[in-house]
Amino acid sequence: MALTQDQFFQAVASRQIPRVRIAGIVVNDGKVLVQNPADDPSSCYAFIGGEYEVGDTFETRLRKEFEEETNARVVAARYLFCVENHFRYNGHHIQQAEHFFLVSLDRHDIISHEDHLTQHWLPLADLPNVDLRPFVVRDAMASGSYLTDRHLIQMPE
Repeated sequence: MALTQDQFFQAVASRQIPRVRIAGIVVNDGKVLVQNPADDPSSCYAFIGGEYEVGDTFETRLRKEFEEETNARVVAARYLFCVENHFRYNGHHIQQAEHFFLVSLDRHDIISHEDHLTQHWLPLADLPNVDLRPFVVRDAMASGSYLTDRHLIQMPE
């Protein structure tokens, strides 16, 4: 059973430790692949990825997340940067160390494998006006610096 977004972030905050997350940036035909909760389409968009787990390497976790959440397989992955992501969610301070990869997939007709998530292709030109988080990654993508940046910091608003 999938947790709601509120339940998920409450559980993350209750641990009182930084969460390590691995995420992929997929760009194709001037668009970037993102996802958001199916039960709350007004919530922010996020990059496909998940929490680093015991026994994983960054790349195995990345591959598992794409295979678990979509009908696509990772063909290639190149490490891009780390984001120190600090944000507040319903009054809780959340801190994540997020490692981003540039990802190539075996397909572009993406279908969700998880009922609680929907995937979307967003035009890169529209990114400055989209609620895609972390904002520092969205902004680096909009400017093109995501291919050269190595360390980004997102502080709470």
